[in-house]
Amino acid sequence: MLARTSPGDTCFPTDVLVEILLRLPPSARRRARLVCRLWRDVVDERTTEMHSRATVLLWHAGSTIAYVVDDLSSSSTGSYSLLWSGRMQLVGTCNGLLCLCDDGGSITLVNPATRETLPVPRRPPCAGQLFGEDRRWHREYNFAYHPTTGRYKVVHVPCSFNRVRDAVHVLTLGEEAWREVPAPGNRRCNLDGGIVSVDGVTYWVTDGGGTARIISFDLDSEHIATSTTPLPFLPARHNDYSLTEVHGRLGVIVSNPAGMMQAWVQNKEGRWICRYTLACPMHEIPRPHFAYGEHFLKCEGQLLYAYPRQGALSPFGSRLASNILQVNHRDKGVLVAKMNGVGWRFNYRTFAYVKTMEPLSIYMRPQKCASIC
Repeated sequence: MLARTSPGDTCFPTDVLVEILLRLPPSARRRARLVCRLWRDVVDERTTEMHSRATVLLWHAGSTIAYVVDDLSSSSTGSYSLLWSGRMQLVGTCNGLLCLCDDGGSITLVNPATRETLPVPRRPPCAGQLFGEDRRWHREYNFAYHPTTGRYKVVHVPCSFNRVRDAVHVLTLGEEAWREVPAPGNRRCNLDGGIVSVDGVTYWVTDGGGTARIISFDLDSEHIATSTTPLPFLPARHNDYSLTEVHGRLGVIVSNPAGMMQAWVQNKEGRWICRYTLACPMHEIPRPHFAYGEHFLKCEGQLLYAYPRQGALSPFGSRLASNILQVNHRDKGVLVAKMNGVGWRFNYRTFAYVKTMEPLSIYMRPQKCASIC
């Protein structure tokens, strides 16, 4: 197939156009969609802009290895492929790029498709400090992307369980210096609640005063705000929850005292709506990401299952009258991965991944970027 932008332009193969677009930053690809209908279709269907095509990245924290699930459809054979291995912990993923943190709190970006790596200059103040035997440095970071400005940012939320700090640090990819942003004081960040970015805003949870509240950080204006809406249905002193992203909305995974797990999503008005219920104490909703296109995920021991989120669910699950997807122990879904190890919550984390050929060298001086053989 040949691509033509206008009657007077030279034709070239669509595959060549795809290769060119894959090497552009996401913001440039978005502008390229405006050239013509063909370019719009290519960007939507064959680049990372098509978020519904994202697959599951399985991160094994103990061995610091990333795997990619090969198939989420009903024809899945449960296979997965090695994507990356190293000696750093995974902070998060954005548009096919991996953000990794070493033992000292320093950040490195990786593109597994091109094997490029990019060390982030310096590190923010207080990053990389150890908390006894619990090394939680990588959990103080978030790797985010602003869809309008097209900028990647690394956000550091400096907090711990034994001290309170009142500043957030942020670095825009391609710049040299971290910026300090004042944050609400005397409100301890709960790292177990996670840090997640949704549509240009980064969120985390504080539990100062005994009440869990969501803090938001606008990646464009770099303004911090505290939500007045509490997390949904959390009993007193209950902290078994994790922030997540569900189809472009802020969500939270909650485990109640009876062992039932639920996923709640915040609507446009800021109200929490329950969308997913796992009615089996022995099963878990994988964290931090469990929603991928038309599929929800559930883990049972070493097994990872996918469920369709639309239409009739039998034999995979049942949809309640309030449009809540409920899955119980009889609903097996489609097996998409069988992993080694015991206990998903403590060994594996799930992230969204889409292959990209975007070069990391455009964000730093060429000598700072390296390729891995």
